Amino acid sequence: MASVRAWLLRSLLFLVLAGGIASLALAQAGDRRAAAPAPERPRGSPEERPAPRSARRNPLEGFDPLAHRVEDGTAVSDLPGGRTAILSLDPGLQQAMEDVFDRYEVPYAGLVAMDPRSGRVLAYVSHSSADPAAGDLARDAGPPAASVFKLITAAALLENGVRSDARVCYRGGGSALSLAHLASDPSSSTCATLAEAIGRSINPVMASLADAHLDGAILGRYASAFGFGEALPFDAPTEASAYEVPEDRLERARMAAGFWHSHLSPLHGALIAATIAHRGRMPRASIVDQVLDAEGHVVHERSDEVFRRVIGAGAAATLTDMMERTVTEGTSRRAFHDDRGRAFLPGISVAGKTGTLSEERPYRGYTWWVGFAPSDAPTIALGVVVINRPEWRIKASDAARFALEHWLVSRPARAD
Repeated sequence: MASVRAWLLRSLLFLVLAGGIASLALAQAGDRRAAAPAPERPRGSPEERPAPRSARRNPLEGFDPLAHRVEDGTAVSDLPGGRTAILSLDPGLQQAMEDVFDRYEVPYAGLVAMDPRSGRVLAYVSHSSADPAAGDLARDAGPPAASVFKLITAAALLENGVRSDARVCYRGGGSALSLAHLASDPSSSTCATLAEAIGRSINPVMASLADAHLDGAILGRYASAFGFGEALPFDAPTEASAYEVPEDRLERARMAAGFWHSHLSPLHGALIAATIAHRGRMPRASIVDQVLDAEGHVVHERSDEVFRRVIGAGAAATLTDMMERTVTEGTSRRAFHDDRGRAFLPGISVAGKTGTLSEERPYRGYTWWVGFAPSDAPTIALGVVVINRPEWRIKASDAARFALEHWLVSRPARAD
């Protein structure tokens, strides 16, 4: 009996000890769980977490290049959410060109001026006395590029072995081109070089040289390199300057000479000029220097960017020499000189290219001027289109001269 009691006591003691050990183990496990760090969770509430990059607000959202005002001598634009865009516009040049188009009652005009080294837009003008609701003509890629396209053809020729003094003799072809114009006419005493053809915008010379030295693939490649066919980067959406390279031999030669088949916006025209001025490098165009949020913090800031290399520096320098002829002896001479032959910009070299085409029903006379100055150290590049009715008061060359005169002559004088 005593042995039974002893066995029961030993069993009870064993159970008590086992229970204590189990409780201790459970307690220690609980302590370890309490001491272990909780799994890391995203900080803050969903509203406080940083938004994914794709969901963040574009700092330029709601920006309209035509909506701006001048505050303490700086052009600014109000954006949604209390944000403010600080613009690169020069208020004096901007106002001067708006006044020119108003004074001459220009039916439709678009002008973009930029620093060719940085792409910063200095003036951005869209004007219409015929239709105040015409929209943004500075970005409108509807107008035909006309003879401005000769610059693309000339660049392709220069980089494919054709010298600027390459000579073509021709008869007619001023307003229309035929297959007969695609070969040099040795019996004609009217001859011109490639350089002269750019300055005086001679269609048969450009068509003949393009037909002899450029195929459709080359023309298309250079058009694409100069930005045709794509929406070029800017601080507001742009539309592509459309173009086509015809398979037909004659139509392709006409395209190379600037007879239809390509379109252009003033913004794009300024970029073409800037590319040549900047030794063959196209800058990224911008008009917004900074964006400030409602508290005045900088949320966007521009930086100088080269969009791409388009042509070599040598070809750009030769093109510049050719474009100077437009102003000294060619299609812009009358706009840049008075009746006695005196230059409106004395001592300042100017490089430019004109373009002219018209449409009927209703009549619209398109005139272009793209170029830059001073041509030896450019500080301003322009793209200007003026669209007139049969009666007109100024053309694009006149508007370009007013802009360059203000920037290079009047503005420094006032600053002194």
